[in-house]
Amino acid sequence: MVLKPKSKKASHQSDSDSSMWPLGVPPVGSTKKLMATKRVWIRLGSILTGFCMILFIFSKFFNPRTNTSPNNYPAVHGLYMNEMPASSRLIFPHVEHATILKEIGIRGLYVFRADIDGTKQFVLKPDDKPLTDEEKKKTTDQVYLVKKSFLDHGKLVYRKKSDEPEIVIVTLVDFERYDLETIVKVVQNRVDYAQVHRYGVYVRWIQEFLPVMTQQDMESNYEFYKGLVMRAALHAFPRAKKFIFIEQDALIMNLNLSLKKHLLDKSILDLALLRNVDIKPGSNVKTYQNIDFSSVSLVIPQDENGILDLTTFVVSNDHHSKAFLEFLMDPIVRDFGWQESFSSVVSHVLQWHPQLLSRTAIVVPKIMASEFDDTRSEETVDAFHYTDGDLIASFKGCRDSGSCAQYINNMYAKVKKN
Repeated sequence: MVLKPKSKKASHQSDSDSSMWPLGVPPVGSTKKLMATKRVWIRLGSILTGFCMILFIFSKFFNPRTNTSPNNYPAVHGLYMNEMPASSRLIFPHVEHATILKEIGIRGLYVFRADIDGTKQFVLKPDDKPLTDEEKKKTTDQVYLVKKSFLDHGKLVYRKKSDEPEIVIVTLVDFERYDLETIVKVVQNRVDYAQVHRYGVYVRWIQEFLPVMTQQDMESNYEFYKGLVMRAALHAFPRAKKFIFIEQDALIMNLNLSLKKHLLDKSILDLALLRNVDIKPGSNVKTYQNIDFSSVSLVIPQDENGILDLTTFVVSNDHHSKAFLEFLMDPIVRDFGWQESFSSVVSHVLQWHPQLLSRTAIVVPKIMASEFDDTRSEETVDAFHYTDGDLIASFKGCRDSGSCAQYINNMYAKVKKN
């Protein structure tokens, strides 16, 4: 049998077939081709890498947001995304609108939404834009202007470093519960006191917070709105140090008594502090015997029955106070279905969190929330009830008796006379 030699073409194909290479080593000619191909790919890779680097550098110049932080978070805001700078440290609503707001009603102020599951509630629009001055001039619809004024009031924040208040007085007013005359006196009382001591004022309509609530029956969770307005105040005045909430059913009686010197002074707090007492009647958790006054975040009075009195309380602008308010605002806590009072809910929060309790000064009401009782003699003085010279007169129980407006009008006249 004669073996025919392979053609040159066949021989060339066999050289390039790696399966025919002894020990997998290609012939010399194939190695040169592979090296050339490798150099081409290296050059292409270098060009591509350089192109990507140029794009990255240019993106830094033309997209400044990527220069500030590796994480781009939305700007901090309150209930509304579009906020307005307040020109004054005295932030309060147009109280003269109270009558018209009552006529408009909640249904006319908010969107009322009915979901598929049958849930019906009022809805707040976080991206609602405030009315500009130019739009106000062009608008002739007075009802619309009042409605927008109501919605835009919550967008005000104080960011001026000049005339910056150290202490802010916070109050909720209710245009459905009180008449215009009474509301004017409550707000004016706070403004008068703040003007004397150069404090800030933060007053909101309580109805502004209704859409935030899960249970929108205002009567059943009226007290929980206090936590909402205090948290909003901390956002509106981010550099203030102390915030004092004063119930609308209360008046500041001694306008010359400095809150900073009278209430927040360590020596005064030391005298007013209730030590080793039950947080609530029958509780196994008691207040601390000793407390570091330099680290106090909360100041809350306790009445003669051992119940926390939230008609007036103080929070500091720190993490512990914010955590306390966040607990009260949390739907898990807020909508738990408490059978007890709001003060008992606050007591539960302090019992559950010793870090908060250790920074809470429980004090006698005389120092900040004296209960007014017109049946008591002026000569009868104790640590719980109002007598002339006290900072604040609290009209506890006046809603049940329907005497709130009467007390506010009478005592406001007394303050003005003095």
